[in-house]
Amino acid sequence: MVAAALCIFDTSPIYVKISPLLIVRLREDSTSMTDWRSIVEEQILKAIGDGTMKDLPGVGKPLRLDDDPHTPTELRLAHKLLKENDLAPEWIVMGREIERQRDLLRQNMQRGMKAYKGALGDAARLSDAEQSSRRRERAEATWRTAQQAFDEAIQHLNRAILAYNLKVPPGIDQKPLLDLQRELQRLQ
Repeated sequence: MVAAALCIFDTSPIYVKISPLLIVRLREDSTSMTDWRSIVEEQILKAIGDGTMKDLPGVGKPLRLDDDPHTPTELRLAHKLLKENDLAPEWIVMGREIERQRDLLRQNMQRGMKAYKGALGDAARLSDAEQSSRRRERAEATWRTAQQAFDEAIQHLNRAILAYNLKVPPGIDQKPLLDLQRELQRLQ
């Protein structure tokens, strides 16, 4: 089993594989950054001397951290590692989930609106005025219940949107909150 470690010294990143046998010694008197640096450098040099790192992919080549000019310099390595492992920052995952839930909510609202309009149309086509009135009232009651459920779903989604907007980095557009009446108007 081989563990990976990332050491950044003097802003020059070095990616090395360290065997589990190479354990960094913890000295009780070594607490300064210089002491830690020399301990880590010592272990890296020992691994290089033992030949542990001669068959690594990309050996002798600098890391390409300049792929995304929109990513702050200090976050490029973290984003590169996330990308290589098919992961994403939390705010991106949250944003995708919000979009998925918003689309699902809009589909459900559209189906509900279609069913409501269909029920009203069916009620209007009935020749018996009393039966037509009862069907219309039932359709109205069902639609009000559906609107309450949609409103609760929107409130839940808005809480997720607020959490997302707090986590999104500066310079990235925040997501607008949803409003039941605006969503219903969009459907008509």
